Amino acid sequence: MPNQRNIHQLASITKALADSKAVILTEYAGLTVAEQNILREEAEKTNSSFIVTKNNLLRLAFKEKSKELADTLDSFLNGPTAVLFGADAVSAAKTLTKFAEAHDKLKIKTGIMDDKVITLADISALSRLPSYEELLGKLMAQLQAPAQALVRQLSAPMQNLVYGLDALKTKLSA
Repeated sequence: MPNQRNIHQLASITKALADSKAVILTEYAGLTVAEQNILREEAEKTNSSFIVTKNNLLRLAFKEKSKELADTLDSFLNGPTAVLFGADAVSAAKTLTKFAEAHDKLKIKTGIMDDKVITLADISALSRLPSYEELLGKLMAQLQAPAQALVRQLSAPMQNLVYGLDALKTKLSA
């Protein structure tokens, strides 16, 4: 008979799996508790959560979501496994990749995005994409560019008149 703690943890994993846009499986062996807490704090900044869980509970949660997904991911559920559930695939990949670069003990195994398994190369590519805030900033710059160009064009004749009068003044005073 399963104990209450495992039942509760399975329910929370299943809910997190359903609510997440991206799920990244990692091997955390060798990370200290302090380092894991730092990673949890970094993940929370991006509305993600990093949890250490049992592989059997992950298998059950994946089976509830999709049998094919569970079969594909079964080979990755060996050894100590921790999972990052991300609200945004790009920020989740950035957080883990940045942390893994600073801490050699953390190994990224694989991930799930849109109910499809993604490879380590896909996660690396996602981590190099600009963040939502950066894309929003670029969009705002593009939207402001025509207005700024219009202002420059409207003020150009006045500027040219001032430059011409200044040149005339310099020529006459010399």
